[in-house]
Amino acid sequence: MSTRKFRVGIIGGGGIAQAVHIPGWKNLPEVEIVGVADVSEATAKKAAAAAGASQVFSDYRDLLKLDLDAVDICTPNKVHTPAVLAALEAGKHVMCEKPLAVTTAEVRQMGESADAKKLKLMTGQHQRFTTPGVAAKAWIDAGNLGEAYHARVRAMRRAGLPPAPGFIDAKLSGGGPCMDIGVHALDLCMWLMNFPKPVRVSGSAKTVFAKGHGMPNLWGEWDRERYSVEDFATGYVHFDNGATMVLESAWMSHQEEQEELLAQLYGTKGGLKWPDAKFVTVVNGTHAQGSLTHPVNVQHPHWAEIAAFYDCVVNHKPSPVPWTETIKVIGILEAIYISSTEGREVVPTV
Repeated sequence: MSTRKFRVGIIGGGGIAQAVHIPGWKNLPEVEIVGVADVSEATAKKAAAAAGASQVFSDYRDLLKLDLDAVDICTPNKVHTPAVLAALEAGKHVMCEKPLAVTTAEVRQMGESADAKKLKLMTGQHQRFTTPGVAAKAWIDAGNLGEAYHARVRAMRRAGLPPAPGFIDAKLSGGGPCMDIGVHALDLCMWLMNFPKPVRVSGSAKTVFAKGHGMPNLWGEWDRERYSVEDFATGYVHFDNGATMVLESAWMSHQEEQEELLAQLYGTKGGLKWPDAKFVTVVNGTHAQGSLTHPVNVQHPHWAEIAAFYDCVVNHKPSPVPWTETIKVIGILEAIYISSTEGREVVPTV
């Protein structure tokens, strides 16, 4: 019997890799993290030490020359596409942090390449693996919501602008809060709605506070000259099944909550809020409400998504977050930006 472990390489050894991805892989006894690549040698060495990896690279293309089963990509957004495509070309299965890409054309290019090579490609949307997410999905799949006809999606912070260049420089991030936190709530909501096709989107993206000096930031100072993304965005979406959705996302706003990540679904049989998992319905002609519980208590959703990706590879299962779903999420966000720039309603290219 072979004792060879499942071999993983990490591309991008920064905060998200060190905080959750590396611990998630190390939690799987069948896995060995072989190497880490990062443009910063110091970051790569620190991540490799945390991972117990023996090899460090400043160029991810050198990492891809190793005998690897899979690659986990945790770079700034704009590096996702070239890194994913290179990994697929090298014959590696790929898990990539959200957003998979910042345009639908890039998502499609990645997805078609993975399909052609019969490789797994998964976007890291860990909110699907949270206890409230699992409970909400089970409740809806049991028919309790009925047909979803409208949804509200909010990813709003009071003063939580991430100051790192990988977030605020459009050349690295491809977008602001829409791409950073809006993608979480939007993906979760679309998943709960069973991914209807978006057919019309209007939106607005603007910088309200981040270029000025009046709004304090809980996460420290940032380079206002380099800042080139929105700090607020909103969109209105029409789907092919007649449903609609409103989306709001911000890193800075005058609101009481420090952060509000919300998906609220309105259905013909009931309504549901995530993540508090509160539902409303009608029972025997009487209004009723309550909160969902679920026997699964997911303490580490990032670890759970990594375990799901590992399982899909070794047991030849479909990707837990397939690119055909991700492209609809990115299609909505991309359309919001285009609509804001061109002042018109946009048909997403999904």
